Amino acid sequence: MTYQATRGVAARARLLRPVAIAAAVTIGAAGLAACGPAGEDDTFVLHYTTYSSPTSDQSKAVQRWAEEVEQRTDGGVTVRFHYSESLVDADEAVRASQDGRADLAQVGSIYAASDLSMFTVIELPFETNNPEVQMTAIMRLYEENQTYREDFERQGVRFLFPIPLGNAVLGTNRPVESVDDLRGRSIRSGGLMSEVMLAVGANPVAMTANDIYESLERGVVDGYTALAVANLSTFGLAKTTRYLTDPGVGAYSSSIVVVNEEVYQSMPDRYQQALQAASDNSIANGLEEMDAAAGTACAELKAAGTEFGAFPEDQVADWKERADIAESWVARYEQKGYDARSVLEDYRRIIDEETPRSDYRAPLAACMKGEVR
Repeated sequence: MTYQATRGVAARARLLRPVAIAAAVTIGAAGLAACGPAGEDDTFVLHYTTYSSPTSDQSKAVQRWAEEVEQRTDGGVTVRFHYSESLVDADEAVRASQDGRADLAQVGSIYAASDLSMFTVIELPFETNNPEVQMTAIMRLYEENQTYREDFERQGVRFLFPIPLGNAVLGTNRPVESVDDLRGRSIRSGGLMSEVMLAVGANPVAMTANDIYESLERGVVDGYTALAVANLSTFGLAKTTRYLTDPGVGAYSSSIVVVNEEVYQSMPDRYQQALQAASDNSIANGLEEMDAAAGTACAELKAAGTEFGAFPEDQVADWKERADIAESWVARYEQKGYDARSVLEDYRRIIDEETPRSDYRAPLAACMKGEVR
């Protein structure tokens, strides 16, 4: 028996509605997986909302997860993908998972400040240059920090796994040899990276990644950040970026996949275990997909004659001190009643523990050294 639910109020009420398997296959965006008392023979169709395109490395990572879940459940759990905000906008992902418009959702940290405030700790710059370490910290925080986990519980969603974005790059139409060269330049940015840009006198400009190419061509902005190497081909920037700099900011963002808690609890234990087991493989799968996308971008950058550079370590250290983003983040959320200090301390502790365990090399560093991914 396949369980589905209609959208809106009925979905939130979680009324049990059996429908034929054939109908489940064709339901599309009009219906979502229902939950209720479930037996071992029940089949679940989970609807996943994402702002990513079908061919992005992020979507490919989730596709691999969904395939593994289907295999582990012998077809008992399947995932229906709704790409490129076709179901809901990116900033509605958490709320859509709450109210029944979706069962699974990709939640970007840049969109999460109001719904999953503690998750945004992973946006803090200058904390780690290792995306694998960052992803492991995202997972461990959910298990080890109560304040962090309670954010998810309040929203009625369960964290499943992270999706990597990589380290921040700085693409410009003129060379930048030092941090101070950013002063007065208009740089496309977003999230906490905008505060990083402000700290050195740059002018952060908010715009979607799809608008960067044209804005650079028209001179609206002098460069861009809040993107990683793996993103550049998608937005037409790998073949047109003249100068690409490693600003030393490191991992600056990520996204995660969450599932509605009631849907999860309605599943048989073996289905829950299948979701968790597939999630345990998500870091390795996500890094593989990100590396593949980054490899394509790296080849395009080099073919286009892009010049690579990196800011000196002493300048990066001074930049971190001037920006003081972490303390500002703690103060902002402690005023709202969060124990943000404990979240930051645990995040840093986990990074310290995980860093020596990882030999992963971030794509930008590999590209600059001519290493083939």
